[in-house]
Amino acid sequence: MEDVINYDMVVEYFGEETIKDRYKYLYDKMQVYITERGQSEQMYINSAILQQTVMDYFTDIYRLKEFHKIQQVNIIKIVAYEVYWILRRKPIQLVKDVEVDSKMVFANEGFLTTFVAHECLVPTETEPLSDTETEEFLKYLKHMNYHMKYRNLDKQDLELMLYSFETGKNLSI
Repeated sequence: MEDVINYDMVVEYFGEETIKDRYKYLYDKMQVYITERGQSEQMYINSAILQQTVMDYFTDIYRLKEFHKIQQVNIIKIVAYEVYWILRRKPIQLVKDVEVDSKMVFANEGFLTTFVAHECLVPTETEPLSDTETEEFLKYLKHMNYHMKYRNLDKQDLELMLYSFETGKNLSI
């Protein structure tokens, strides 16, 4: 492995189409988040920042795969790395001179809470959660959202957080 990794190497490794697909996937998810909250007039997705976010994510995955000589990266690691870069780059932006409330200030963190819940936390059983389980799940999401807003999290912290949830979910069955 070369010491210096450039984006051309990353694009060659994953393919331009894979990177574009991931960009579109995240863009669409963010757009739904903004639209469902009725905030299309107050927020937008900065395409250049999202492009940088996606390239940073793929660069990390490239390094990981090359260093550890692995073919497949597990979903928890994928989500943790995506969350990290979205938290760091903050592609959901506020329109200039818009009146801001506390939820809008943390739009990226709010998006990520719902994104993580849908990507890897929602129970896979066909039975709906009981009221108690729903309450506990929402409490966990609220706690995770708090950490994304006010704590310095790295990829490994996020990965551990998601693995811990997964382990707890599996042990309670």
